[in-house]
Amino acid sequence: MSPLVKNFIEQGIKLMQINEYLRSELVRAGFAGVDVQKTPLGVRITLKTSRPGLVIGKGGKRIQEITDVLHERFDLEMPQIEVEEVSNPDLNAQIMAERLAYSLDRGRHYRRAGYYILRKIMDSGGALGAEIRVSGKVTSQRARCQIFRAGTMTKSGFVSQEGIDKGVAQCIQKSGTLGVVVKIQHIDTKIGDEIIIKGDLLAKAQAEAEAKLAKTKAEYAIEEEEAMLSEEDKQIIDEVDEEAISEISLSPQEENGEEGEN
Repeated sequence: MSPLVKNFIEQGIKLMQINEYLRSELVRAGFAGVDVQKTPLGVRITLKTSRPGLVIGKGGKRIQEITDVLHERFDLEMPQIEVEEVSNPDLNAQIMAERLAYSLDRGRHYRRAGYYILRKIMDSGGALGAEIRVSGKVTSQRARCQIFRAGTMTKSGFVSQEGIDKGVAQCIQKSGTLGVVVKIQHIDTKIGDEIIIKGDLLAKAQAEAEAKLAKTKAEYAIEEEEAMLSEEDKQIIDEVDEEAISEISLSPQEENGEEGEN
């Protein structure tokens, strides 16, 4: 194994351990994820949570304890923690998965807890669809998988990989470990089958169609007038040639000049 690959694996394991530690410490604060970035001054850690007050603590005591643990246990150089509040927790899959796992850990029935979380997600008004999976020994010694669905959920393609918010949580009970997976498809997700009508182009095309229709009606009226002429009138019109028209259309001045010459 090359040193580069080994370094990537070690960094991935460390990030997973940090994520598990923060999840266990901030389970009641609505932990939604962590973002770790290296900076010239150290390591910047962004905590996403629905209750920043519980993360910071009284006088910043709780966040200082977390900073010390990250520095000593995980060997992070000068960790700088920033707390980011989640605007709508009901639309965050990780927060809802942690809530469901917490409810199951407190002894609530899995079916009632699953439908409650599903209703909270759909009632938030920003979800196109949601899916909840609870796997493990939920009712007996035999493991099973219970699925709760509502709305529309994309199962394949780019949308299913990038456009779906996914959260995973665990609940340890006496019978075993229960796995919770929550997927949320937001209402602003671009699926690809939406139809967008361009109003300006539609109005322009409609105006052109109406102008063409009016022109057609005028031509049709002229044809009707010509059809109403008698055969004698048509014969007279046909007998009138261009020379006769030019003689008739002479101006009065030209006629007076010709009379003077005569």
